[in-house]
Amino acid sequence: MIDIKATPLHASTYPGFSVPIAARTALLFNTAGTGAAALAALLPLGVALYWGLADQDDILRQVTLAPELLGEFGPMQRLIAAVVTLLAVLPLSWGLIRLGVCFRAFAKGHPFAPRGIAGLRDFALGMGVAALAKPVGYTLMVLLLTWNAGPGKRQLAIALNSDMLLMALFAATIAALAWAMEKAAIVAEENSQFV
Repeated sequence: MIDIKATPLHASTYPGFSVPIAARTALLFNTAGTGAAALAALLPLGVALYWGLADQDDILRQVTLAPELLGEFGPMQRLIAAVVTLLAVLPLSWGLIRLGVCFRAFAKGHPFAPRGIAGLRDFALGMGVAALAKPVGYTLMVLLLTWNAGPGKRQLAIALNSDMLLMALFAATIAALAWAMEKAAIVAEENSQFV
């Protein structure tokens, strides 16, 4: 919670302007930042483990292919599939790392610090790129998985689902919030110079 009973600080009076933050709120923001960083590390690790350990039936269920279309699925295909999936996950991981920067700025009482706003904007960018990469990754994945299928059984599929669209919409919303915060910080800086 923001401590509204504390004496407000003004950027013109104090270098390192900050908003008073309650200890439990700072703890919550720091925990969210640590969680975002942990998730950023776990996503690529999970992708690598999935493609290294998943059996063929699980893979077929994930991409909704009939068993006769898969053909032989060797280690090289698994490696390429892992790389394709990582290309869709890495922008989100980068965005989560940048979100951690934003949360840490909030925990220090700097909600309008340029570094924190940039972290929020980069999170939106990473999530937007990941949302756009999902359908492309799915198309490449289906083509890759059916590459060794018999004649006439190779597949080319495009998937657009509500998860991808909601992820893109959420990214756009966060980007708009980051833009509004950036403009508010500029206005606050201009107003502080009139005091």
